[in-house]
Amino acid sequence: MLALLAIILVVDVVLRAAIVVGVASSAFIVFMLPHSRASSPRRVVGGHAVAVAVGTALALLYTAPGWGDLAAMSPAFQNLIAVLAVGLGFVIMILTNTEHPPAAGTALGLVVADWTFSAALFVLVGILMLSSIHMLLRPWLKNLL
Repeated sequence: MLALLAIILVVDVVLRAAIVVGVASSAFIVFMLPHSRASSPRRVVGGHAVAVAVGTALALLYTAPGWGDLAAMSPAFQNLIAVLAVGLGFVIMILTNTEHPPAAGTALGLVVADWTFSAALFVLVGILMLSSIHMLLRPWLKNLL
């Protein structure tokens, strides 16, 4: 909880729920299962970095000529982009050996609402802070599940 509080205080932004939930879910894994593969910095940072890249790329479709109008008129198109963000994110995570399931919330959160630089930065800074705290405390942490 203190790690999440530090992230929110340092970044000092209030963002969409999916993004915050993605970071919070990562905190759960990192501190409840500190010695699992899912808690490794490669997977935590890498998974969210992939999710930010995919979410950002797909969010740009909303501003591309022609696509933005389609997105505004069609909820089905918006849903397709959201599903594509999660699915494509997972495929790239698998290919790069950076699988981290909570990162799905990051990819989803970046495309379901208006993309902002502060949202992407929040995720990257927050995840880097979580991984840094995890690496410092890892010798004293135990798997709780």
